[in-house]
Amino acid sequence: MKNESNKKENNNATYASIRVKDLTKKNITKVLEKANKSDDCGKVTVDILISHLIEQISQEDIHRLQLKSTTWEHEDRRLRNLWEKKKGKVSESKWKEMLYIGQLKAFINQNSRLKVM
Repeated sequence: MKNESNKKENNNATYASIRVKDLTKKNITKVLEKANKSDDCGKVTVDILISHLIEQISQEDIHRLQLKSTTWEHEDRRLRNLWEKKKGKVSESKWKEMLYIGQLKAFINQNSRLKVM
């Protein structure tokens, strides 16, 4: 029988799979191997590990995670909004023109959250 939600029930608990990259899975496995090296405690599972990390995450950690997922598409919108708050509204074509001819280089270097080469 096919289970479309990809969830299993076991001992009154519902389990769901989470998609992660192979490298992430490999790193999680390494951490679990270290945690489960000793046999004087119960087994540390992926669920226990993730629950612990969620409980320990700070607002600063969340901010760093958000920055890791930021792309130039996101940054373009944010920088344009910042520019418009400081300098006034600009049309899409004028914004692109200023980007292409390098007029915004200093502004982007000062305000971008992404590294500019």
